[in-house]
Amino acid sequence: MKALDSLRIFVIVQRKGSLSAAGRSLSLSPATISRRISALEEELGVQLVDRTSRNLKVTEAGQAFLEHAEVVLEAMARAEEAARNSKQLPEGRLRIHSRMQIGLRVIGPLLPGFAQQHPDIQLELELSEHPVNLVEQDFDIDIRTGESNDSNFVIKRLLSSDEVLVASPAFMKVHKRIRHPNDLMQVRCLTYRREHEAVTWKYIDEQGVQQELPIQGVLSSNNGELLRLAAIGGMGIALLSEPTVRSGIQDGTLVRLLPEYRFAVRAFSNGVYAVFRQSRTLPLKVRAFVDFMAEALRENDGA
Repeated sequence: MKALDSLRIFVIVQRKGSLSAAGRSLSLSPATISRRISALEEELGVQLVDRTSRNLKVTEAGQAFLEHAEVVLEAMARAEEAARNSKQLPEGRLRIHSRMQIGLRVIGPLLPGFAQQHPDIQLELELSEHPVNLVEQDFDIDIRTGESNDSNFVIKRLLSSDEVLVASPAFMKVHKRIRHPNDLMQVRCLTYRREHEAVTWKYIDEQGVQQELPIQGVLSSNNGELLRLAAIGGMGIALLSEPTVRSGIQDGTLVRLLPEYRFAVRAFSNGVYAVFRQSRTLPLKVRAFVDFMAEALRENDGA
């Protein structure tokens, strides 16, 4: 297995672009990684990595070797997974990424139940508002909202959901005359915003035609959970995924506005999806998590 470890180190160094980044990923010192690559080069009799430039650069020989190394590692991963699957017990480390609010409000509450059913799986859940590369960042599953057409991955819908307008009861006492989507342009709104993009909310009008509203938010953030809390505090109206505000609507801390209209920030094909890598043998730990979440969310949704 030492030879496979050296292959894995070389591939990760190439992906990360530096010894220090690869070291953090592998929990090894840069010096150790450098020695392992040097030993691999000595064994092969060729230079795999050019160390003269500021950033590591794979040589022509290294690039040719890399292509075959990745094939070998993928084959070994399938072989190891097949061996594990023969035990019929999901186990091992499972790395998951999710957007912040979905992770906190939808996925997080279900994790204790999953852990109770699968005690041999060690969960790592990373929350961020940035898209991730499953392969380069070594995630097993990415929980996403909105459909994806990436044919390189398997995409499974966990939950259908709409985006809904919500505000606090106190806010609605002051703003009673919101009867049409156009009225939203005259009141304080809380908007989800990435970088410097313009904010528009979309809705389907009475004739079934999609319309857009330019919204000037009194608060903009790239974090839906912060917008939810601001809405509960009476700061304005937020447009958020329904599962993330369902409990607030049920306990009365939030009120839903204009339920007769469909709203969206970007697209009307809303939902919560699990995205994972194509594999001839789907790891049992991935299957266990996806199946558990899909079933639990269906039950919570009343389906």
